[in-house]
Amino acid sequence: GSPDAVTYCSVMAAYAKQGDVAGAQKVLDRMQMDYDAGNKAAKPNIRSYNVLIDCWAKSNRPDAPRGAEKLLNTMIDKNKSGELDEGPDAVTYNSLVQAWKSSRLPQGPHRIQELEKQMEILF
Repeated sequence: GSPDAVTYCSVMAAYAKQGDVAGAQKVLDRMQMDYDAGNKAAKPNIRSYNVLIDCWAKSNRPDAPRGAEKLLNTMIDKNKSGELDEGPDAVTYNSLVQAWKSSRLPQGPHRIQELEKQMEILF
């Protein structure tokens, strides 16, 4: 049969373990295409996005916080439009905080404070 969300997430997690953001992103893109082509079991979910954000956080890439933030915004937008059943959760935000902590970018500490405040409100 066709791969489902669990299968896709497992493959993404393997890429994420290697810190391979491009590989994990390709799997998410393929998952979305499969879903759009009619495989309803392949619908991207909160876990698929969290795996990718975690991958960004562990990648040690200088652009990791920006990549993770972009995904956070995508999740919020897709949740508002009904495309994603759940919005970002504590796992999402913790991975994002991790991405900023690993980055050593000057705006990191300020952004971490903002994210932690958001988490207090949301969770």
